[in-house]
Amino acid sequence: MSTNGLSIRGVTLRGLALAAVVVGCGRGRVESTPSQAPMARIPRNAPRFEIDSVTDSTALFRVEEARWLQPGLSGYAVDPRQRDALVARVRVVSSDGARATVQVTSQVSLVKRDHVLLIVEPARPWWRRPTFWSGAGLGALLGAGTAVVAR
Repeated sequence: MSTNGLSIRGVTLRGLALAAVVVGCGRGRVESTPSQAPMARIPRNAPRFEIDSVTDSTALFRVEEARWLQPGLSGYAVDPRQRDALVARVRVVSSDGARATVQVTSQVSLVKRDHVLLIVEPARPWWRRPTFWSGAGLGALLGAGTAVVAR
């Protein structure tokens, strides 16, 4: 027996308990079956656009204030009456500043005018985010204030 804990032939009970926790909490490999289709990940803050007109494979909508909208962005058509059920996946093919056109790339059901488009806004680089510049300004002020007080 040791003085700092119970010992059985050199192995402490604490070590065995820790090993059991680590092994028990480990995540095993999860096999996916063909019946488990991947779910669409639609961001909660994705901007919504009302559809103006629809054809077989395209939809036209007003851009309004979305200056970031450009060809190549992906999005989703959802049904707001069914708690934003996924209707189709779309890709922006053209934008002229006032209106934009999306092409349906895959669909669950037909896209209609009463559906809504959710276009995923692209991530901005760190140097273009307001939080970076406000943090840099606050850090500079605190650094200058500390330097003045330290003198």
